[in-house]
Amino acid sequence: MSVILMTSHDENIYNITKTQDLKKMMAPAYKSKFRDKHRQIKQYKECVKLHATMGVPEEEPPDPSNYLKKHTGKPSYTSCQPIKEPKSCLPRLKDPLPDFKNLEAPPEHPTKNFVAENIKAAKNMKVKEPDPRTVIDNRGKSIEMHKAGLEPVYIKAMTFGRTPKYLERFMAIREAEYQKKKDSTGVQQPLCRYITRDQREKLLSGLKQNWEELQKIYQGLPILTDTIPKKFRKSKLEAELKQLEKDIVFIERHPYIYVYKDSEFNV
Repeated sequence: MSVILMTSHDENIYNITKTQDLKKMMAPAYKSKFRDKHRQIKQYKECVKLHATMGVPEEEPPDPSNYLKKHTGKPSYTSCQPIKEPKSCLPRLKDPLPDFKNLEAPPEHPTKNFVAENIKAAKNMKVKEPDPRTVIDNRGKSIEMHKAGLEPVYIKAMTFGRTPKYLERFMAIREAEYQKKKDSTGVQQPLCRYITRDQREKLLSGLKQNWEELQKIYQGLPILTDTIPKKFRKSKLEAELKQLEKDIVFIERHPYIYVYKDSEFNV
């Protein structure tokens, strides 16, 4: 069994958890390094007497007659100043003015009536036309035509409606080539070519065969054309059949047929 010996009976346990306040350390006050020197100079001036070494300088005593008199402290405005010569004595710098009697009368300028001229200009002035405008909504809001894009702009260009330069150059080159080819061949060959009887019969039989094939397709179409593609296909077949019939009748009616190439005429 251990025994605890208590030597101090006045101990307070309530202050155990409290922390001691840390004192804020202040920076030392500023102290100039010239402080002592300035103090020494001040003490020296207080101890030393004036003129103690060499004594008072020797000077003549003031003249008793040279006392302050009346108006001696102000500058004198009546002192002698250099005499200014008048302008008449100065040398002449400009030519003399002409004599008034010899002057010529100035020419008379025609007077202009500005009021009458302004009235005449206002009468002949063209009245300013208002800018064309257009309404853009149901509330009556209007804007200018050129801002809405409804006014033609490019027609005012210098090159509008004219053949471009590069096309004129291309046509000139093509015309020169055609003329060169024409001169080299000598006698110009006829442009049209006659179709022989065998070619005519072959062409006619081909047209009839095409007509029969289209007629067969046309007859195979449904009777009810209730959709747009069906109507479009039917109208297209009818137009092709009519064109083939016209070509067949034209070839049968004309036994002599001449043909030519489109490239020979597009010069």
